[in-house]
Amino acid sequence: MRNWYLLVTTLLLAGCSLATKVPPVANAGPDVTVHTGQPVLLDGSLSHDPDGGRIVNYDWQIVGTPEGQEERRGEMLVEGNQEPVWTSPWIAREGDLGPWIIRLWAIDDEGDAATDDVVVTIIQ
Repeated sequence: MRNWYLLVTTLLLAGCSLATKVPPVANAGPDVTVHTGQPVLLDGSLSHDPDGGRIVNYDWQIVGTPEGQEERRGEMLVEGNQEPVWTSPWIAREGDLGPWIIRLWAIDDEGDAATDDVVVTIIQ
């Protein structure tokens, strides 16, 4: 009888570990370089939810800027976007030259989130 309880307990614990929620995986794509006057394309299409759910929002936020653009840090470029690829209406100007760090927040259908950064370098 003792072995029966041990078997049932083992099966219950194994079943619980299989049902564990797994957070999504954010992938902001490779670093990119754009010339001034070009739009910035952000691509989070390689983001996924390994527990079988789906990514429902792709939020993009500026977290790092070139010197002189510090006031832009924390600015949301797009929030609540349901498509993984987003082309910014922001057209880079000369004052924007240098590396910008853009953070992707990938949020799944259970409300879990993950982040990944992409460096967008603006050149002339």
